[in-house]
Amino acid sequence: MHVCYWDKELSCFEGKETAVTIGSFDGMHKGHRVLIDTLTRICAEKNYQSVVFTFTRPLPAIKHAGDYAGDICSLSQRLALFEQLHIDTLILVDFDEKFAAVSGTDFLLQLAERINMRCLVEGFDFHCGYKGKTTRTEIERWAKGSQVETHFLEPVYYTAADGKRERVSSSFIRRMLLNGNFSAAAELLGHPYELDIEEIRRVSAAGLPVTQLLPPDGVYRAFSETDSTILLEVKNGTIAGLPDCRRVRFSVKN
Repeated sequence: MHVCYWDKELSCFEGKETAVTIGSFDGMHKGHRVLIDTLTRICAEKNYQSVVFTFTRPLPAIKHAGDYAGDICSLSQRLALFEQLHIDTLILVDFDEKFAAVSGTDFLLQLAERINMRCLVEGFDFHCGYKGKTTRTEIERWAKGSQVETHFLEPVYYTAADGKRERVSSSFIRRMLLNGNFSAAAELLGHPYELDIEEIRRVSAAGLPVTQLLPPDGVYRAFSETDSTILLEVKNGTIAGLPDCRRVRFSVKN
């Protein structure tokens, strides 16, 4: 997988047509995987290069910082997941004031001109551009005039034990984790929830805040990347003594 930055030269796309999906993709849950599966299937059928356009931090961390609980995945974890899903190219961008000021149609035009976008794959409620004002209707109108194919996919739902249905989303998974419901989170993610201890150690040493979501205070039985059992204590919203490993995945609360 090739990783490049939106504000740099994108010469790797010369002569190649692409299919693109855009989003934060925090957690890479079941709904995200339907998007990625659709994207890669279209690319295989039409010989397009698959492209994920994503952000260095999930957008809710920037737009709703006051009540944001934390990232489900670190950036390095997200990159590893995209690699596993055989994405050809990942484009990263910092969501700053300059990027936020671009209109939706101007952004889509840049994708068409800079990376030869011929297909856009998104969720049913996708919108983009300045203050998110460019809606699906406007996107489809622009795409038709620009000869870009669009696919807007229906949401994926999760049915709890009590029969209640909920749309699968990163915010829903955050709620599950904050309630200590690791089994539901694992089902939606396709794997146990995992903390990037290496990244937490790095930002802590630099005096920066930890951005990955921590579960409620308590002592948890967790497992390292070598499957060693670790008792991990979360206290006052921090990890009380970082374990000597690169990452830990959660099982149940002790």
